[in-house]
Amino acid sequence: MLTQFTINTCKSFGCRNLGLPISASADYSWPDYRLGFPALHCRACGSYPPLFDEQQFNEWLSAHLSAYAFENGHFCPECYCNKTICYGHNPRGTQRVQCRICRKVWTPKRQLPGEVIPPVQIETVPLIVPFQGSRGDQKLYVLLSFDAIRGNILHLSTNFTQHPIGETLRYLWRGNIEPELHHSDIVKRVDMREMHFLRRSQFDEIQYGSAVLKRNAKGAILRPVIAAHGHFRVLNILFPEIKTHVISHECFLRGAVITVWAELFRQQQGELWFIEEDISDSDTNTPWYFQGKTHHGWWQSQWSLWIQGKNRKMVCPLTGGDSSNAEMLSIAASRHFIDWLYKQTNFTHSAQLSAGGVTQILLSLAHDYNDRLITAPSGD
Repeated sequence: MLTQFTINTCKSFGCRNLGLPISASADYSWPDYRLGFPALHCRACGSYPPLFDEQQFNEWLSAHLSAYAFENGHFCPECYCNKTICYGHNPRGTQRVQCRICRKVWTPKRQLPGEVIPPVQIETVPLIVPFQGSRGDQKLYVLLSFDAIRGNILHLSTNFTQHPIGETLRYLWRGNIEPELHHSDIVKRVDMREMHFLRRSQFDEIQYGSAVLKRNAKGAILRPVIAAHGHFRVLNILFPEIKTHVISHECFLRGAVITVWAELFRQQQGELWFIEEDISDSDTNTPWYFQGKTHHGWWQSQWSLWIQGKNRKMVCPLTGGDSSNAEMLSIAASRHFIDWLYKQTNFTHSAQLSAGGVTQILLSLAHDYNDRLITAPSGD
């Protein structure tokens, strides 16, 4: 039986319907076209989150989660429970795993040593990476999640999928890429990004560039918002109790995180933060100094500005987090990895590879990076 994962739900922090499926609340009405696209209207808070084809989403997500589980062995490929035990070895001497709940037995393709250590904070950023498709300079949308304290990569995914997908999940390039923002004033940059969100056909419908596979190539390119929900579902199964998330300034990442960990946020036990950084001196250890607060965007979210010598950062609590935590929050783990990534020959030549090839190179390099942190934590 297909496990049902909620994607059509209220995503407003503080609303009683946060994370509740359509069937669980009388406050919902749908479809509502007031904003120009099919939306779910939550009468309790007045929000209009975009509607998705939930059947198509669940069919893809189930295949995605099962493939991840068969590859890595961290949770069951049948029921997705993360309570597993070692269950002997196959004839080749490879470790088998059994689910403690449904008793499913399987042999993970990748033999990972030791237990996965739960992070205190998860830091997530996007990265746009070129690949060779129907023509040169096609682009993948990559999501990178880190243990914000230890610096290791917890999960990497792209919006390339090898699984069949419904048409509503497919990324469609309309020819109008969102411009990169390089304004020297970080406050104005935050404001400009919020304006870009408002110019989209709907808040979660990012246009990041062309992403057309070669003719007859296997697989498909997902809408980034769908890839994000899949990405965070994996992390939620691995770390269901994680309470602090730091994400790049992208509105659909917020929607995916708050949906996947909705129960914690509904109980006001989680913190979700936007971070925008302008780092000129990554070696300084001087304190950050608070400079003031500004409000931005459709929701007039409150951002705080912090200065550390030549460095600037803007921090926005999306779920009423403790403002005293803002000084210590950053996306430093992702900066360190991306700096390292662009020095790797395999990555710099990856634009000549297919979308699937680029995805595999990134996954391999992520494992190399984590191994490097373990074997040489004080190295360069």
